[in-house]
Amino acid sequence: MAPNGLGPWYGVFGYHSVHGSHKLTISTNDWSTGGVNGFGQILGHDDFTQNDVQDMAEDLATDLAEFMLASSGFDSFTVYSKPTQADPSIPVAIVPLAIVGTSVVATQSKATMATWSFRTTLFGRKKLVLLDVPVASGFAPTNAADWGAEDLAILGALSDLTKGWAARDGSAVQSGIRKTYTMSDVLEHEYGMS
Repeated sequence: MAPNGLGPWYGVFGYHSVHGSHKLTISTNDWSTGGVNGFGQILGHDDFTQNDVQDMAEDLATDLAEFMLASSGFDSFTVYSKPTQADPSIPVAIVPLAIVGTSVVATQSKATMATWSFRTTLFGRKKLVLLDVPVASGFAPTNAADWGAEDLAILGALSDLTKGWAARDGSAVQSGIRKTYTMSDVLEHEYGMS
């Protein structure tokens, strides 16, 4: 696999807001058949723990849902195989989800982007982006040292070495860098706001 390429395994969360449908792509460690719920399992960064795909996806989606309104939610998590950059992405498991947002923040959410930036164990970078989420703390960046419990839960899920979430450099998240809220030019255009 090319450095920072997508694969050989990755997952895509399908989610929606009242404004539209979105996807959140995230690299994972190796997937294999089995698992308690029948959707397979993903190897942890400890090279020992086998995580049930549904449980792992539901746990992270529940943490992320803290930032989404009740009119938003996660609908699915699809695991893809992509052995090399030249290979097509092949879905190997599709997990139905029904996790609804729990945020009650009453600020701008249409066409917004929340972006968490992390440092990996190989000193690479990883970003996680959610769309159409309320801007809880304004548009000024928030350094990881000032993150609240909800942000730290996401960091904890991604940095847990028994889990199989990965950055594109193949390593686990080690620490947080910052979180920013911005407006998405693409969504503003799509929603007829610009």
